[in-house]
Amino acid sequence: EVVSELPAAARALQCRAWDLAGTEENIKTDPDYTVGLKMFRDPVTGIFYIGDVRRGRSSPAGVEATIKTTATQDGYACRIRIPQDPGQAGKFQVRTFAGKLAGYPLSIEPEVGSKESRADPFAAQCEVGNVKLLRGDWNDTFLDELCVFPKGSHDDQVDAATAAFRVLANMQGATAASSIQTLS
Repeated sequence: EVVSELPAAARALQCRAWDLAGTEENIKTDPDYTVGLKMFRDPVTGIFYIGDVRRGRSSPAGVEATIKTTATQDGYACRIRIPQDPGQAGKFQVRTFAGKLAGYPLSIEPEVGSKESRADPFAAQCEVGNVKLLRGDWNDTFLDELCVFPKGSHDDQVDAATAAFRVLANMQGATAASSIQTLS
């Protein structure tokens, strides 16, 4: 269901989850997108609302700038969730993002399991009508990607949606904490 506005109560629980890529737009290839998906949860009804999707292709420096700018626009009430890549590069990236996003509620977590198994809990909630979209120019692209997952050429929005869903589902009605949470 696409809705025109968020219930006021849903603004209390919010998360923007990122799926990271670092390749600029290229005519010869079809690189992945960096996606920042903002989701809300209404603590009264339990309904999840996808309120915004930022999607683009840029260099690693451009990705960092986009995440920082988006965090500023979203404000301190919005938890930020960033995936941690394995190995030393991921540890370096974690420190970089933690420094750039100091003061924001931040979760940095490795992805565990297949994309399909990570998407299952989110898909179940979609199927029973517990996920709604805020009307926006990103709706069609988002729904198109969701409908062809896991066989589509891109799954970046699905990955961001499932990550945001996991964060909000695990908050159990609590408000966003202001600490950095890193799982390894």
